[in-house]
Amino acid sequence: MIRIFCLLLIVCLGVFQAGAQTDTIISRIVLIGDAGQLTKGKHPVADAVKRNIRMDEKTLVLYLGDNLYRIGLPDDAYVGYADAKSVLDSQLSVVENTPARVIMIPGNHDWNNGGKDGYNSVVRQQYYVDLLGKKNVKYYPENGCPGPIEVSLNDDIVLVVMDSQWWIHPFDKPEVESDCPYKTETEVLTQLNDIISRNYKKLLIFACHHPFRTYGLHGGAYGLKQHIFPFTDLFRNAYIPLPVIGSIYPISRSVFGTPQDLRHPDYANMVTQVEEVMKAHPNTIFVHGHDHSLQYIKDSFNYIVSGSGSKMQRVVKTRKTPYVKSGTGFATLEVSKNKDVRVNFYVVEGDSTKMDFSESVLNFSKLPVVRQDTVLSTSVKYKDTINMPASTRYDGPSGFQKLMLGNNYRNEWSTLVNFKVFKINQEKGGFKILSLGGGKQTRSLKLLDKDGREWTLRTIDKDPEKAIPENFRNSLAQDIVQDMISASHPYSALAVPSIAHSIDVTVPEPEFFFVPDDPAFGFYRTLFANKVCLLELRDPTRDGSESRSTARLLEKMVDDNDHLVNQKEVLKARLLDMVVADFDRHFDQWKWGITDTGKGKLYYPIARDRDQAFFNSDGLLIKVVSRRQLPFLRGFKPNMPAINWLNWSARDFDRIFLNRLDRASWEKTIMEVQSKLTDSVLSTSVHRLPDEIFPLNGERIIETLVSRRNILLQKAMIYYRALADDINVVGSNKSEYFRVRNIEKGLNVTVYARNNNKDTSYKMYDRNFVNGETDEIRLYGLNGNDIFEVDENTSSRIKLRIVGGKGNDTFDIKGNVRNFLYDVIDSVNVIKSHNRSKLRLSRVPSVNQFRWVDKQYTQIRFPRIIAGFNTDDGLLIGSGFWRRTFGFRKEPFASDNRISALYAPQGGAYQVRYHGEIVNLFGNADLVLHSELVNPTLNNFFGLGNNTLLDKTKPFEFYRTRFNHFALQAFYRKRFFDKVSVYTGPMFYYYSYNPEDNRSKILTGPSLIGLDSLSVISNKAYLGAKIGIDINNLNSELFPTRGIHWTTEFSSLSAISKKGGSVTKFTSDMVVYASLNSPSWLVAVLRFGGGHIFNKNFEYFQALNLGANNFLRGFRKNRFSGSSLAYGSLELRAKLFTSKWYILPGDFGVVGFNDIGRVWMNNETSKRWHNALGGGVYYVPFNMVIVSATMGFSKEESLFNFSIGTKLNITF
Repeated sequence: MIRIFCLLLIVCLGVFQAGAQTDTIISRIVLIGDAGQLTKGKHPVADAVKRNIRMDEKTLVLYLGDNLYRIGLPDDAYVGYADAKSVLDSQLSVVENTPARVIMIPGNHDWNNGGKDGYNSVVRQQYYVDLLGKKNVKYYPENGCPGPIEVSLNDDIVLVVMDSQWWIHPFDKPEVESDCPYKTETEVLTQLNDIISRNYKKLLIFACHHPFRTYGLHGGAYGLKQHIFPFTDLFRNAYIPLPVIGSIYPISRSVFGTPQDLRHPDYANMVTQVEEVMKAHPNTIFVHGHDHSLQYIKDSFNYIVSGSGSKMQRVVKTRKTPYVKSGTGFATLEVSKNKDVRVNFYVVEGDSTKMDFSESVLNFSKLPVVRQDTVLSTSVKYKDTINMPASTRYDGPSGFQKLMLGNNYRNEWSTLVNFKVFKINQEKGGFKILSLGGGKQTRSLKLLDKDGREWTLRTIDKDPEKAIPENFRNSLAQDIVQDMISASHPYSALAVPSIAHSIDVTVPEPEFFFVPDDPAFGFYRTLFANKVCLLELRDPTRDGSESRSTARLLEKMVDDNDHLVNQKEVLKARLLDMVVADFDRHFDQWKWGITDTGKGKLYYPIARDRDQAFFNSDGLLIKVVSRRQLPFLRGFKPNMPAINWLNWSARDFDRIFLNRLDRASWEKTIMEVQSKLTDSVLSTSVHRLPDEIFPLNGERIIETLVSRRNILLQKAMIYYRALADDINVVGSNKSEYFRVRNIEKGLNVTVYARNNNKDTSYKMYDRNFVNGETDEIRLYGLNGNDIFEVDENTSSRIKLRIVGGKGNDTFDIKGNVRNFLYDVIDSVNVIKSHNRSKLRLSRVPSVNQFRWVDKQYTQIRFPRIIAGFNTDDGLLIGSGFWRRTFGFRKEPFASDNRISALYAPQGGAYQVRYHGEIVNLFGNADLVLHSELVNPTLNNFFGLGNNTLLDKTKPFEFYRTRFNHFALQAFYRKRFFDKVSVYTGPMFYYYSYNPEDNRSKILTGPSLIGLDSLSVISNKAYLGAKIGIDINNLNSELFPTRGIHWTTEFSSLSAISKKGGSVTKFTSDMVVYASLNSPSWLVAVLRFGGGHIFNKNFEYFQALNLGANNFLRGFRKNRFSGSSLAYGSLELRAKLFTSKWYILPGDFGVVGFNDIGRVWMNNETSKRWHNALGGGVYYVPFNMVIVSATMGFSKEESLFNFSIGTKLNITF
């Protein structure tokens, strides 16, 4: 009995101890990454978690991205949709019927493997998870937003989720026009800092898909096996030895990385910026997936990689990795009551699971020292008012600075104004701080008053990153961009409301305050202390109800057809923008009030954020760039210049919310606005500026407003004409009836809502379109069972594009109108008739794709400056014309035409070149045209062979060959993946020789250099064909810093004249740009290539050449000519600084190069490789043009080249 009692006691003690250990765990986070595929219909890792981990209320299962391979969740019309969602179901089943929770975050594969459809793919996946309706399952961040999302696990632990693929995604993603709470990288970092400040004493777990440290494949883990047998990464047993060649890929990827690798500059830049913020928190653990392995890394922080939820790849153990494993499995973080954090790694093999590693990571029981700016105090007293300037940073410019950057509104910024002091605990009854927003310099706080209304408090000194477009701001020094903010009026927001109210436009009523160094601001004290700020109501609706964002409104309009916008009120608000010259009116600048009509919801606009009203600069710099690069910055001028470009940022907004208004509606509304904007109204509005500010420029502003009002009809109708050119008529996910009928001189389009597949009288859309005013109407059914009907007697020059969308659509096209029908090939769609229709039916659901944002303006650049000087050609001067148009589903453009002319005064020669592209002219294939006329050439010829001599006793011009030629090529081009082009087509070439031009030159005696005299002097015409492949993923057309451009061509020409033979060539040229950082200050450029002529006999002008104009700088142009050639070049470009020169600010750097090459000829023996070294400087103002000066040195010559154009080395 005693033995039995003792045994029972031991067992009970053991059970008690196990229970006690379990009870000490206050939180358990299960980490599973890259779980996006099944194995024989099962999910071994998910099943192992269910078997081995306690699924209680303390447990969170965190899926770390790549939840579906290979392209995320496809459209439900795809065959693979059912299989894909079953993978998601298997992952989410781990918490089925348990109190445990799941949070799923996206990875690159969920974003369509980082592809163009990435945004749609990740949103589809989130919507599917949400529609399951499981209360213990969440998908973060939502709507493709970047985050960060703050999730409180308990009183001591905070999980922070960020979508890292959003950060590095190169295609469409939610940004400033979206409904995301944080829309830019800067805002993401600002919010991270806010989360850290508010959770300083807690454990912070930072989760995103891409690891910030890794020793797996994405960290450059390549061993000897991958160098010798490179194909084993793709196929496990592909042991095909490729020594040396096999090293090219692993070395380049280890050093430079793909966009999904830690070494890639964009990826590395994300890591650097996030870690810079996170280092302020004392207890942070990073958790990731992406690499298909298990890793515990101790470095700047503790990093856990758990990315082998369904796949495994190699991983390397280092001194910083206490644990690594190449095997499928998962990890857990267990937090105990004593605030000890332990990591456990589990390896899963089939049905077996074992804990392979366990270690304490950190203990956060010791409280960090509280930062002084977070100590609250309410005992400080402040004055009621204070005299302060808006900012002093624009005061006291030099005379030259004023000339270049303008006087602008500097006086308004620097003048003392009497401000009311903002007392956060007293103003409006006292405020509670909800959250932080804004960018690097413009900060904002969301505040809540005692009545439950939300307000925004923000600093008024503008953020240059918000004010100046990216392609411009990156080429300017920070202080120059900041100084240009002086062209914005600091108090313009005070003048706008009175103007708006006079025309019944709803806007916020801002107030200006001075914010003291107030401890009541807590964490945000230092951000707002001693700054002038603007306070305004977040929802200034007419009835005090909550407003909606533009993104939310668009969702409602798509979901149901009873959500409409009062477009007349939108037009009045937009006319106000034109009068005050506010160019910054993107989607996020608007909110929407709601009126219930009884039949649905009618929305009215609320225009926010008047930072750019009255924007005006009198500096030469803005005058120059506003004529070409940034035409929307023409400014607040009396004559309202460039009206279409003033509205550039709102072009898609206007196409959505003004698409029902015809010419008559515009004219009537404009005249109504003009009549209400009386001189008195405008004067009263401007007098609302602070008393100290009005005397400075108030009268001029009034005069300008009066002038702009007077010409508003004329100018606004120019913009109407631009909008009317092509119109989108958009249905909804419910069913609609689209009817197109004939009217005098045009068409009428009417859209009715259908209920239960029956027609109703509820009219959603009704507009008349005029021939010659509208070129194209696009009807989008979206989802639902839609009917598209064109009446029988309809005739018009206006083109129709009809996109059916999902659902059982019916097309009845009987009229005489050119039209295109788009839909999925499906038996449920009915085409009753299709007169004059071009059917664009497809099995791919993307045929029904619709985008709210798709409008581009035609781009014209003239003149495009070309100039230079080099030792061979002397002075070169020229110009160019470039025109690019855009069209329906034409990517990246509809047509591109470039003409350039170059003149060399010293040689009395000129050349004219044309390059044209027409996209999708032949279905999905393009037409590409090249032509060139040179009269005469300024080429050199030194004979054929690799060992030809340069006789320096001869005059410089002796080796010049002057002949005329004309070339024409026309190609049929097919593009793949936007990076690869295959093209083929005919070629024509004409050669004309003038003996007088070659007197006393090398071609005077052709036989002396092995040429046939009669052949040289005879005019010739050739006809042939070319086929080629072009691979191009350069990140910039003008000055690339990363990517590859590889062109390979095979061509053949035959003479169609009496003289001449035939020539068949093969050439291949590759250039690789590699930068090791972001932004790129050091770029390596590697060039190599070669070619071969297959004919034994060919003309001297058909030879393959090396020289200053062809891969061998430091030698004369065409210095070596032969039947074969090979070359290589290494060039380093180092950016030294961004110039602060007001005339042409831009990037300044140095370049150094080493070129090597040679040619071959039949019956010639030569082992010589020609080598040239050189260097120089470059300057890239405004990212518009390259200015360069280089010297090339060889054993024969020292050659100088100065160029202004689109490349570093311009020759004739």
